[in-house]
Amino acid sequence: MNQIFQDFSLHTIDGHISTIYLAVYKDKVLILDCGCQCDVKTVEHYITKKLKRSIASVGLAVASHAHPDHGGGASFFSRKHGVPLAAPRHINEWYTGISGYIQHLIDIFLGYHVARTTGKPVSNLFFNRKLKIDHCLDHETPLPGFEDWVALSTPGHTHHDMVFYNRKAKLLYAADVILCVNGKYLLPFPVPMEKKMTRSLDLIASLEVDTMFMAHGGVKEMIDLKTVTEELKIQLTKPLPPALEKLKILQMFSPVARKELRRKK
Repeated sequence: MNQIFQDFSLHTIDGHISTIYLAVYKDKVLILDCGCQCDVKTVEHYITKKLKRSIASVGLAVASHAHPDHGGGASFFSRKHGVPLAAPRHINEWYTGISGYIQHLIDIFLGYHVARTTGKPVSNLFFNRKLKIDHCLDHETPLPGFEDWVALSTPGHTHHDMVFYNRKAKLLYAADVILCVNGKYLLPFPVPMEKKMTRSLDLIASLEVDTMFMAHGGVKEMIDLKTVTEELKIQLTKPLPPALEKLKILQMFSPVARKELRRKK
């Protein structure tokens, strides 16, 4: 599905686990999250065959956070094609040290599990846990070369999650901060930083958004984003289903998540 805005068109690519989006301008392309490593060829094919552009027309790729279906393909675009990479300033802290190495492996194998449950073929999801970043993004940093987009810090799912907002188009890429499954808006799993997630949802609610697109949930026309975020804040107060509660420990090996867990005790 493609949507036309005043300055660009938004293109949707079905990735191995997540949906990947391209903002296609007259003379340049922005990749909003790069998917898994195995999605790189899919995106390359779309750009060169469907758009009939060269990979050199990609002016920037961004990674909203470190997880395999968001940051996994980023380093491959950078290393293979020299595409500049922008990412949250502290993204590489998530997988640092021994516990971060363990978290990295867990996240990859959880990616395999998600792919299997959705009937996807076995593909390579391994990626470098440390991204080589050309542009570090802070809160309200305009995206280099695409200054109509701004990065907004929205921690909660990780300590460094970001969403990307185009004020002129009233368009929000919610990445993994908001999901939509079977027509129901949901929080990502897990949310180890509940208070920060609450503040992130309040920030999103303050934006003027006509269209929201998500890594897991597609593109939605928004009538009342504040109602959505208030429902998600209520979800934060409810206990997880037993199966997810048991899995939560598998998402607490990151040194940043471990620090947050110790702070709560």
